[in-house]
Amino acid sequence: MSPPGATARVRKARLVGAFLAGRPVHCTWQLLPRCESFCLFCDHRAEAAAEGLDTEGCTEVAERLGSAGSFLVSLTGSDPFLRSDLPAVVAAVARWHFPLLVTNGWLVTDSSARAVWEAGLEVATVTLFDADAGRHDEVTGVAGSHVRAVSALATLVRARTRPRQRVNVRTRLVGDDLERLPALLDLAAGHRATVVVEAAFPLPDKRGGANGLGERLREIGRRHRNLRTSGGVFERLEQALDGGVPGCLAGRAFFNIDHRGRLSKCLEFQGDDDRVGALADGGLAPLLPRLKAHHEANGCQACWYASRAETEALYTVRGFLGGLADLVRS
Repeated sequence: MSPPGATARVRKARLVGAFLAGRPVHCTWQLLPRCESFCLFCDHRAEAAAEGLDTEGCTEVAERLGSAGSFLVSLTGSDPFLRSDLPAVVAAVARWHFPLLVTNGWLVTDSSARAVWEAGLEVATVTLFDADAGRHDEVTGVAGSHVRAVSALATLVRARTRPRQRVNVRTRLVGDDLERLPALLDLAAGHRATVVVEAAFPLPDKRGGANGLGERLREIGRRHRNLRTSGGVFERLEQALDGGVPGCLAGRAFFNIDHRGRLSKCLEFQGDDDRVGALADGGLAPLLPRLKAHHEANGCQACWYASRAETEALYTVRGFLGGLADLVRS
């Protein structure tokens, strides 16, 4: 089923147009308030979620965002599947953009997975820290979270409604964890999923000791073809661990939308002074110069998220032409 609105060809043209005009091409959208806890049903989160946008508000955000072109829109937050209206939100985004989604997998079912694919989802990413259940559950602090994540991986693959929809595994690795990556790649390959690697956040205050991490990752990639992180990203990952990657493009190539439709240069900057305004107040156009100003004043080197790494690679001409075909395959 194809979503109503712009065709894939039109959306690609609009995305290319935004890139050529020097505007951002990617945004993260936190549909629910962030929470560092893995637990799903606390009263505090329920209260905070009440401050968020309803389906109509999300539709308005997607439309106002579309006034400046098409974007790769990564739906995230505590977990998007906590929203009962998630398929409607995905459909609203898919009218003019390319919706991506990140989940811990706990609430993914056959019906919910099929509904988001039918609504126009392009890529679903499941966070999985290790192939070993005990180690993954130790990281999340929730017994059984590995079983649910792997089940979600299988369910999302099985429920796809178009052959070119993709399922990813996202994992965060530092130091000795790299030795455990091949087992995770094998697990993902068994479910026909690719794997992206990012550094844990926040990066350690005392950097150093990457020890040829980029070359080790490239070697693993030569043996495991479903490791989809590019070689250039691997090199910068090593740089991030050894001292930080300068020149962050937050505010220029990408930005963040919070659960109330307010914009900031990235998801780690959400104080009152970080926000440049809300889409509901007049659309994206007047906010772009403010985002650019925040970008120009940005000296942060605290992360090497996969979203930052892939977007910055995409924001070069070579990376954009290659990455667009990979990220947007419908």
